[in-house]
Amino acid sequence: MMRSPSRRPADSVRHLTATFLRGLGVVLPVALTAWIIVWLATATESLLKPFFDLLLPPQYYLPGLGLLSGVLLVLAVGVLVQLFVVRRLWEALERLLERIPLVKTLYAAISDFLDFFSRPPSEGSTVVSVDVGQDALLIGFITDEAPGRTLNFSNDRDRVAVYLPMSYQVGGYTLMVPRDRVTELDLDVADAMRLVLTAGIQSRD
Repeated sequence: MMRSPSRRPADSVRHLTATFLRGLGVVLPVALTAWIIVWLATATESLLKPFFDLLLPPQYYLPGLGLLSGVLLVLAVGVLVQLFVVRRLWEALERLLERIPLVKTLYAAISDFLDFFSRPPSEGSTVVSVDVGQDALLIGFITDEAPGRTLNFSNDRDRVAVYLPMSYQVGGYTLMVPRDRVTELDLDVADAMRLVLTAGIQSRD
């Protein structure tokens, strides 16, 4: 009876490497997610703790009060901005920020980005594919249905503004493309963003 040949060292190394990378693919996302959550909680706690030190004696302070107060503060702001007077005051503050050089650029970019991805799908967060020629398509997100209202194009073709994120990077491009080169996709914004940022790897699961 013939005995099966033993596994070669090179095969053992490849098997061990593949097993390690498989384990890394499981552990690393969980570890990074946990690290980011802990970092945010710690940063919030450190930021708000001095306010408690001014209002309460040290013996009354408990770890976690800063984080809890931060969550309650955000909820309170969300409720208050729905009031007419507070909303008008906030709009006045925004107009002031938009007059300050550099600050207006940073504030407008961050505000518009968060506003776009926090909107419900019914409010226009549309996932599309863009025909870029040579039988190639890119996945993007319509950010403005009528950019021609504020921009002057070289021709009168009907265009839309489409944001195209780059895989594994924080960044992307905003293209003003003809509407007839855009096809709406039946995808959730979060799912489409994850698909693009991971270069389609997550779609294999």
